Amino acid sequence: MDETLAAVLSYLPSPAVSSSAYLSSPFPAVSPGDDEEEDRVGRLPDAILRNIISRLPTKDAARTAVLSSRWRHLWTSIPLSLDDGAGGLAPTTAAAALASHPGPVRSTRLAASQDPEGVASVFASLAARGVEDLLVVVNGSWPVEWRVPSDVLGCAALGRLWIGLCQFPDTTGVAPALLSLQELGIVHSSVPDRDLHAVIPRCPVLETLAFALTQDYPRYVHIWSESLSCVVIWKSMLREVHLDDAPDVDRLLVEPIADAATHIKIIKAPKLKILGYFDVGLHQLKIGNTVIKIDTKVKPSAMVRTLRTLALKVQFGVGDQVKLVPTLLKCFPCLETLYITSVPSDTPVNVDIEFWDQVGFTECVYSHLKKLVLEAVRGEDSELAFAKFVMERAQMLEDMRVLVDGSCSRDVLLSRLSSEGCVSADATVAVERYDGTAWTFQRAIDLLQSDPFGC
Repeated sequence: MDETLAAVLSYLPSPAVSSSAYLSSPFPAVSPGDDEEEDRVGRLPDAILRNIISRLPTKDAARTAVLSSRWRHLWTSIPLSLDDGAGGLAPTTAAAALASHPGPVRSTRLAASQDPEGVASVFASLAARGVEDLLVVVNGSWPVEWRVPSDVLGCAALGRLWIGLCQFPDTTGVAPALLSLQELGIVHSSVPDRDLHAVIPRCPVLETLAFALTQDYPRYVHIWSESLSCVVIWKSMLREVHLDDAPDVDRLLVEPIADAATHIKIIKAPKLKILGYFDVGLHQLKIGNTVIKIDTKVKPSAMVRTLRTLALKVQFGVGDQVKLVPTLLKCFPCLETLYITSVPSDTPVNVDIEFWDQVGFTECVYSHLKKLVLEAVRGEDSELAFAKFVMERAQMLEDMRVLVDGSCSRDVLLSRLSSEGCVSADATVAVERYDGTAWTFQRAIDLLQSDPFGC
């Protein structure tokens, strides 16, 4: 499999059916009048048999009709799932299934190929059948010129749409009517800014918007949505992410990519609780009309008091990044959980470790911070200076974890931290090995995760 295609598939939601499921005859050979053997599967209620069939890849599900008269009409009596349990059905296979099944379409995992007319026919049929869950990926390498047909924009029943290695549907002359869409995912695909911003306001129940591995477009993501609660930007080359009018957004999750200097602006997001990873060396933060810089005097208009969890990436060997951290913390005065990943510096400079002794009152640290996680720590003095800053001031601290990388001695670091002590009598300090596996794209898009950073 092409490496690009394999990478895209790894970001897409899991198939609705199992690729390991297979169809074999469940019926023993029974002689006439033989009461010792019986068709136990065939005696199951229709509801259970339909459930079994719904978990099979499309081809096997259709073949159940030939097992016996008992199974003949079951497949056509359940909503159709077009899925091979892997990379997606070819358009010809999907078209054949649609032609032989009269019912509505529950989900489709389609692998578009070099048959534009066949693909267009399948999409027209899916729109007419009220498809509820649609995933489209092109079996090719980037760049891809193939564009998803605009028919999908009229699927009023569609609840989830993911595209990979495709061009987003053209909205020219089209009034998107995605009235049921709750989840929209774009993976290594191109979405012109105009098309993206034509669609989002017309998705009245959209909850999750996710981008992964995007390169050229979109360049700007401006959120005007009454329903959106989660925005995920994962290793994507975006210039701007603005929460312009996002009354329900409670998390903005970002996995930075090198050289992607994304500007994050928070204008109206009154329920924002989770933000990160904010790369102090790459990203720029603007709250209201205030650009957050080292020397910014943080006023109430530049504070987000609803934020409870913040994740940062910091090069502790770069003075300007270290100095920006306390300013950022002052922007989130009610912060309770702080994650900081220590990033190695290409050209480290001498950082004044006494800097933290000069930092003034920081409300979140003194009055609210309960959990601190320092990740990928190498035992540098500047890292430990920050840890000491928190330990000496965080009166509400309950849990402090220092996750060390392979170059750092766990025992030595634990000894150095233990000698400092915590102002909070309830605080526990643990030093553990860092494996970097907690923070994943699938975890980021899971709304059930109260703490997507996962430690």
